[in-house]
Amino acid sequence: MKYLIDSNIIIYHLNGNDTATNFITQNIEISSISRITFIEVLSFDFSEQEEKNVKNHLLDYNIIDTSKRIALQAIENRKDKKIKVPDNIIASTAQVNDLTLVTRNISDFNNLNINILNIMD
Repeated sequence: MKYLIDSNIIIYHLNGNDTATNFITQNIEISSISRITFIEVLSFDFSEQEEKNVKNHLLDYNIIDTSKRIALQAIENRKDKKIKVPDNIIASTAQVNDLTLVTRNISDFNNLNINILNIMD
């Protein structure tokens, strides 16, 4: 795996953004998502059929569950930056697994030791 796809990139893709869709299509085999992203995306208000389609799409990724190492990294991150818990877990997942975080929300992850790729520039 090379990339950890943030929730916002999945949402852009689902909303038909060509940049997000092209990136995902070209890189899905080397991309993962955090279990947090799985939860965040499926928390949107979808019709029953949309939810089924979105869930099937999310299951195409390697899904990384939270672990003790990720939790400990999140605690260390919190010492350096006030960051929302879901974003912190996503960042920690990328850090622990040596993945590049693909996100549009660069500022959410400033001051953390993490590789970030903003495909939406």
